[in-house]
Amino acid sequence: MPPPASVPAATAPTEPSDGASARDRASPLEPGPSAPRPAPHVDAVAPAAEDTESRRNRVFGALIRYPTFRRLWLGAMAASLGQWMQQVALGWLALTLTDSESFVGLVGFTAGLPFLVVALPGGVLIDRVDRRRLMLSCQGLAALLAVVVAIDVLSGSVQPWHLLVAAFGNGSLQALLNPTQQALVPNLVARTDLTNALGLMGAGQNMTRVVGPSIAGLVIAFADTSAAFLLQAAALAVAFALVSRVAIPSRADTPSTSGTRAVFDGIRLIADRPDLRELFLLACIPTLFVFPYLQFLPVFARDILHIGAGGLGLMMAASGSGAVVGSLLVAARRQIRGAGRFVLGMTVGYGGLIVAVAFSRSVYLSLPLLVCAGISGASFMGMNNVLLQHRITDDVRGRVMGAYMLTWGLMPLGAAPMGLVADRFGAPVAVAGGAVISSGLAAMLAVRSRAMRAL
Repeated sequence: MPPPASVPAATAPTEPSDGASARDRASPLEPGPSAPRPAPHVDAVAPAAEDTESRRNRVFGALIRYPTFRRLWLGAMAASLGQWMQQVALGWLALTLTDSESFVGLVGFTAGLPFLVVALPGGVLIDRVDRRRLMLSCQGLAALLAVVVAIDVLSGSVQPWHLLVAAFGNGSLQALLNPTQQALVPNLVARTDLTNALGLMGAGQNMTRVVGPSIAGLVIAFADTSAAFLLQAAALAVAFALVSRVAIPSRADTPSTSGTRAVFDGIRLIADRPDLRELFLLACIPTLFVFPYLQFLPVFARDILHIGAGGLGLMMAASGSGAVVGSLLVAARRQIRGAGRFVLGMTVGYGGLIVAVAFSRSVYLSLPLLVCAGISGASFMGMNNVLLQHRITDDVRGRVMGAYMLTWGLMPLGAAPMGLVADRFGAPVAVAGGAVISSGLAAMLAVRSRAMRAL
């Protein structure tokens, strides 16, 4: 982990091809209408070509217009690809060494624990130091850790407890890296393109969720787990090279974030504002009660649908593909007015889809349901993130996003009681029960929350 000492902020030259001024790139202090711009001159084109161009700009506009954001996006995708490969390789290695399903779950829990431990102090660090350098430090250390684990495996000296150390170390770096990436986005695009840029970040990461495990599975099958860790290190090296070329506009001043009080600033800021508080709660509910169903997909594939490991891959791909589509729908959204009601409705509906998945006994029904669930889950989580980012200022963005990362740590916490219920009553009852609770709580929030309905 990089030292918490302050480092100079990087100076970012304006890139003419971005089509946005430095003022447009800077994150606004409060939500509000963007300053009007003169309409650009466009040559007359055929209607069909114009429609195609318009659709492409609507979905991929931020990637097309902002070369700096494009480099950050590619670097984030490379890092995320490596992370998914590492997750599969760690799980497989844990099962190989111990032949214990509970130890595999323990490795997953250990990887998620840092989001509860590191996220809050990490948010302070994000607001204190140069964010690009912090990202590079996390990527470099994660690559080094992957190489160390690969050498450990190749030497034959790997022990189960080594995997717990590696999982916690990598999880700690991810708990810093993910909010840093999110905090950088508003500095690289105009405010009018922020929703599109955040949606594209989500779409890319969900795409790696499909591709990464597939690559890791092939590498492990044809080589061994050490090769998967080395491939993760290579992906992180690519991410490091791309992010090192990202020029970040310098901040006017570095906010004062010293002292232990600053660690809880993000929580206080969220708690003091009804809109932020309810966005945070709405992110917590499905993460705790629904998202752990992903850890039970092997049970559904082997014991309920009887489709084996190959079928499990199809189920994971269906869920991930739906998540890509859902994130692209967020990226294509032209405005965020009325998005609060949309997020509430999608959260309630998401629980219903998972109930249907839990009780399906046909693979031909389960796969489309998983696609729909992926669309719904990525849509409401992506738009929730967009609404949050639009409502915070850059001087506190790191601390608020660090607090928001606490929701990521709720998934392994939710998996533990869900596992106990599954042992007693079966996985379908456990998964469906969590989904019903999630939809019920989201519906209660929808009825009681004026702040969310007004967004």
